[in-house]
Amino acid sequence: MPELPEVETFKRYLDSTSLHQRITGVAVRDAYVLKRVSPRELARRLKGRRFENSRRHGKHLFVRAGDELWLRLHFGMTGWLQYLKRDEETPNTARVLFGFANNRRLAFDDQRKFGEIELVTDVDEFLQTRCIGPDVLDVGLSEFKTIFRSHHGAVKAILLNQQLISGIGNLYADEILFRARMQPATAAASLSDKDLRVLFLATRYVLEKAIALKTDFNRLPKTWLLPHRGKHGRCPRCGRALKSATIAGRTSWFCAHCQERAHSKVTLAT
Repeated sequence: MPELPEVETFKRYLDSTSLHQRITGVAVRDAYVLKRVSPRELARRLKGRRFENSRRHGKHLFVRAGDELWLRLHFGMTGWLQYLKRDEETPNTARVLFGFANNRRLAFDDQRKFGEIELVTDVDEFLQTRCIGPDVLDVGLSEFKTIFRSHHGAVKAILLNQQLISGIGNLYADEILFRARMQPATAAASLSDKDLRVLFLATRYVLEKAIALKTDFNRLPKTWLLPHRGKHGRCPRCGRALKSATIAGRTSWFCAHCQERAHSKVTLAT
């Protein structure tokens, strides 16, 4: 699933390709991804407008298309954006196409169709209504500590809770905890002030590094967990076999040796 680094990469891609061009039409090839808007209304309200700027919050991308009108894009599990040249063939998995006056098109591609597209008039109101927490890259150390001290449960479950802190998904949560040398089942209540600072710095480093590398997994450092994550994977630090556990309904991968901490752990399923 695209997480904050992927969505930030999509934002920068959209900004560099699709802003300030007059929208000549919207072709909905699969209305399943539309939420609370019909294909006809989407096309009618966007035609003749321009994408003026964009804003990312957590895993959501908002594109401004005039006063009090924003296009919300959520990429589900397999969504991404593709800016198509004039004669470039349309991908079979393109669900919605935004056509521009220069005969280029922006495709919302989503193989598994878990993505979402809708129109909103107020981004902040949308975030508040959906109880979406602050974007993790907008959270300072003090607020980060407060979030973890105010909630019980496994540290990974808190990282994944979009109502508390938005943008982190399963993959990057594992990488953050690997860098912080903290097992995913570590009880948040057991973390010291120093532990929380280490976790905060690990969070910022992993997300910002992934963005800088344009989320290209082939370019990730071999010392990271992600290139080795999964069945038969081995720890890039010590070479031991990685362990897995289910936390907050998601499969977590970690090194029981390198991430062993003297903190209490919550009960988890293996």
